[in-house]
Amino acid sequence: MKKILLLLVAIALTSSVFGQRILSEKIDYFDVRLPNQPLDASINKYNVIVEIPYTLTVEDINAQSLADFETEKSDYTSVLSKSEAAYDELLANHEEEVKKAEARYDKEMKDFKALSMIERLTLTDQGKNPQLRVPSKPNYIKPREPEYKKPNLDDYLLFDKEVLEDGVVLYGYDKGEQDLLIVINVSKMLFEDNGGQTFYSQPTNVKVMKGSQIIDDHNFDNEFKYLTSSSSNSINLDRYEKENVIKIMKNLTNYLNEEFGYIPLASKIAIEFPKNKKREYDALENAKNKAISAYRKLNKNASSETRERSNKELLESRAIWMAELEKVNYSDKKALFNKDVAKAIYFNLIKVDISLKDKSQAEETLKSIQNKRIDLDFNYDEKATFTRLEEQVYKM
Repeated sequence: MKKILLLLVAIALTSSVFGQRILSEKIDYFDVRLPNQPLDASINKYNVIVEIPYTLTVEDINAQSLADFETEKSDYTSVLSKSEAAYDELLANHEEEVKKAEARYDKEMKDFKALSMIERLTLTDQGKNPQLRVPSKPNYIKPREPEYKKPNLDDYLLFDKEVLEDGVVLYGYDKGEQDLLIVINVSKMLFEDNGGQTFYSQPTNVKVMKGSQIIDDHNFDNEFKYLTSSSSNSINLDRYEKENVIKIMKNLTNYLNEEFGYIPLASKIAIEFPKNKKREYDALENAKNKAISAYRKLNKNASSETRERSNKELLESRAIWMAELEKVNYSDKKALFNKDVAKAIYFNLIKVDISLKDKSQAEETLKSIQNKRIDLDFNYDEKATFTRLEEQVYKM
């Protein structure tokens, strides 16, 4: 038994001495979806101008609200007098109705008493005997004194032009100089009734310009569309219009990014490297650090310049990995650069090729790995990882 234990310890020690411990570090970053119409490489910045037909301001709304309140206060005495006069009229009418009801009851009772006893009993059983029904006396409800309430700004066509302009973000570019100018012209919303339903249109145009050159000219909401099953005179038109302007701005921003922007996509990558305890893998450590730094630069709002700088650093890491790959001895598991180190390097290479969207280079790396499959001797998990990466290359 002791001999077996000693043998197992010896095997473990041998494995730790000659096997290379491969680690990995995962990094969250934002990849990008390439645009349908890539802009000229000279364009790095853009500006946005939004033209809207809405001039109402918060100050205007508050001023009008206060003015309306003052009018209500000055009219209150008149409103009170009219309500009292209306109540006096209701009282007079009520007294007249009471007299009529009593006269009607007296006549019905006279006729009822003229009937035979059997007829009276029959009508009483049927609930048809005369009954005095006097109308209720009206109650006076005094009009409430005017009370100021702040206006609900959601009910007004209130837009800040600068806020709308700031809300148009073209991913991959910085706002600033007019390398690219985006001009958006929003029209008033039009309503149309048809069969008790409301339809709308709100013609909006967006132009993308470089100097005097129009790169793109696109229209939104030109055609009438269904809005609601109610007629236009029974809905809050301003609220619908406000909601539609917000929707249009969102739709055109999505359109601009699909056509010209670099839409960020949340992604992950794992960079593999051997443990560098004895400083025997300094070059690979340097490549790893460069790659991790490059990916960390790729946040959601990274500009095209930042992405170019990141790609340059990834290519530098790639060059180091390629140089270190030449040191691999596939047949000697005791070698400093053995097949385990080679697998880590190859996985890094193909992952970076994919993230750089370099199809030609990714296919070349894939071919190199396939040629070395026997030497690399993938285990079950490594085979699964390679298959997944292989599929990604084929989809590029």
